Amino acid sequence: MYSIFFLAVTVICVDFDISTPLPRQDTAFYQIKSRINKKYNAKYDYAAHALAGINQLQKWYDFEDGLWDKAWWPSANIVTMIAGLQEYFPYHIRSLTDFIFPNTLEKTTKRFPDFINEFYDDELWWALAWIKVYDITQNETYLNTAADIFEDSKSVWGQTPCGGLWWDKNHTEVGAVVNELYLTTAAKLANRLPESPHPGYYMDEAMKAHNWFQESGLINGDNLINNALNLQTCKNDGNFVFTYNQGILLSGLAELTYGTKDQKYVNLANTIAVAAINAMIGSDGILREPCEPDACNGDQEQFKGIFSRNIQFLYKNNPNISAETATLFKNFLLKNAESIWAKDNVNNQMGLVWSGPKGKVSVQTQSSALDAIVGAAAMSLFVGVFIIPALPGVHIT
Repeated sequence: MYSIFFLAVTVICVDFDISTPLPRQDTAFYQIKSRINKKYNAKYDYAAHALAGINQLQKWYDFEDGLWDKAWWPSANIVTMIAGLQEYFPYHIRSLTDFIFPNTLEKTTKRFPDFINEFYDDELWWALAWIKVYDITQNETYLNTAADIFEDSKSVWGQTPCGGLWWDKNHTEVGAVVNELYLTTAAKLANRLPESPHPGYYMDEAMKAHNWFQESGLINGDNLINNALNLQTCKNDGNFVFTYNQGILLSGLAELTYGTKDQKYVNLANTIAVAAINAMIGSDGILREPCEPDACNGDQEQFKGIFSRNIQFLYKNNPNISAETATLFKNFLLKNAESIWAKDNVNNQMGLVWSGPKGKVSVQTQSSALDAIVGAAAMSLFVGVFIIPALPGVHIT
């Protein structure tokens, strides 16, 4: 049994300029103060909630295969989510991640060597996970792994009848998700490896993917992203509008603005994010997947957390964001995190419907909800004084 004990600390935030996005996030913007004895109201203690939820999530972690409940691409998103918490609360999660990250990197390749399988989107989820781990560890092994994974999809870019990238190696779909992932991965690599393997190598791919996506018609007249193109017409098929398709692109566009200094990319991200929030929340302000409450499959259970994670990234890495948009993003995350904990949580286990009541819990519902809570925890650090109480240990069995 591997355990961690978390001390009570006071975290005091210094002024933080969200107009200056950084491809490598800096966790040194707060100071750790002395332990204090105080009774805390945990209602809004998002970091404590995140750690309690991760404690439950670890019950699904298999040391031997490095995955959570053998879920392949969801496990990549779990790595990203946990790394996101470490970005802001390194002293509370690092003992866990120092074990999890290298173990997962080593063990998962037994299932799919080099993270390559039959789905390009699966591969790119893992590339993004290892980029995030690199950002918080500065261990180049993770960044090099991401760059190696990217080469598989790069080698076949543009070979569909509609351009862009196939979703799968059986060539059944040209979808939004895989092309958003390609753009986002390329943009992140461009900002971390601007000169490697030669200047512009990754930025050229990111710009190519951006231009294709803009011309594809996947962004509809409501500024929402549909799921796929019709392979006969190469036009928007007008079908599913999933939450994650509204989210993946946001980080890629923010990275493009960072890399090019052109505001138009993050402006597009703001437009999509605002449209998605307005269209996909209920009257209570809580995010809903169209398949809720009873028709979501395991993949769809993961989607809302991906959207929420990317809203937080966009908020933080958003030059000249308006006060109105910043408030919308922040209130969205805080309200959803609060609803999850109050209405969709029993014994630190969280289901699909964030407005409650809690139903079936899976690795996907748990980690998706945690993405929203981690995002809220990060948001809470940008203003005022944030106090973290004594927290329970995280256990690996």
